[in-house]
Amino acid sequence: MNKINSELHISINTRENLNHITLLYGEPDYPLPEGISNLDIIKENLTEKEYDEYCSSFFPPHTKISNELKRKIELLNMPKELHYYTLGELSNCHFFIKDHLSFYRTGTNLVDFLNTDFSNFDEYFVWFTKFFTSYIKYFEETDIKKLKLDKSYSYNQIETLAKKYYEIIKKEARKVQKIYIEFVEYIFNINNIEQLKKMNNNMRFYIYYTSHFKTLKQYICDFHINGAFNYQIVPNDFNETDEKKLVQFFTEGTHFADVFADISVTSSNVYTILYITLFEFIEENNYIIKKCKNCGKYFITGNPKVNYCNNLFKGTQTCKDIGNQIAQRIKQENDKVYGKYRKIYSKKAMLVKRNPDIEIYKNDYENWKKEAKKFMDDIRNEKKSYDEFDKWLESNKK
Repeated sequence: MNKINSELHISINTRENLNHITLLYGEPDYPLPEGISNLDIIKENLTEKEYDEYCSSFFPPHTKISNELKRKIELLNMPKELHYYTLGELSNCHFFIKDHLSFYRTGTNLVDFLNTDFSNFDEYFVWFTKFFTSYIKYFEETDIKKLKLDKSYSYNQIETLAKKYYEIIKKEARKVQKIYIEFVEYIFNINNIEQLKKMNNNMRFYIYYTSHFKTLKQYICDFHINGAFNYQIVPNDFNETDEKKLVQFFTEGTHFADVFADISVTSSNVYTILYITLFEFIEENNYIIKKCKNCGKYFITGNPKVNYCNNLFKGTQTCKDIGNQIAQRIKQENDKVYGKYRKIYSKKAMLVKRNPDIEIYKNDYENWKKEAKKFMDDIRNEKKSYDEFDKWLESNKK
């Protein structure tokens, strides 16, 4: 089939392997090289029978491929970077509409979506070209008829198309983005909500999904599935959908939630694919999503103590570099405050030791010590800061 139409789908299977129609970016006056698509590389290196077996895993009835074929594909030299990640500002570059297979670490596309500023046309344009399939549904029939696979289109042609549907796509994208940000922040407790701290990600996923299903439904149910894709809770006879009651359920007793996924999904909706991505991310349970304390963007990490991403922030410095500098400065400032605490502590203790008969010194020392300990505990629990402690020490040093 040579023409593009509104019925084309995105396919996703384990480890976020995506098969979809996309716009691949080409250098100015440079033809799209053979093998730019991972699907082309796979096709060239498999026999006709193997390629048919491989393709059958993406479309109904979604037949599973053999382990031998999986290993053969994994050994192929796939491009690691896709061309639409390196969009330039030159107006004489071109695009090809390709049936494309891409490989990502699970969660990558979701984080990219959360970080995209759709009010910025350039950022929107990258997303638009990447998930072109999902937005064809907005196109007028006259625009759809002009599009064909493997045909070269100028940058201006695609930019004009992107601008024409910008407002309607931006409006929907920002609406869904807000919902998914809230979903992700709830699952990973990015805002440090006290009552969620003792729960695991599976429990928080279940609570948010169940209590916000009416809002989520229109974005998460548009798919065809092959395989297992579900969650369970114990005990399984608890059918509440109220968020407060669900939180209470998981904070009392030995209740738990679990998710499991062994799936191949086809959908025409990129937001549904992102939901499947989130589900698989939770099921794999190898990484977490955090929000960088420097640039405010979301990133994937395996270390819950990491607070800064590796994105370039200023010049050659990454947020992680800046975070290390901030941490060093804070440590120096905190050491100074802690030194003040030890100095006042010793002074008050010595006053009591030298004046054992003066009750007011002893009471002042005990009360001060008790309040100081509470302050230190609050700092460890991120309820208060060393700066607040410093001000308290200044006003209670005598």
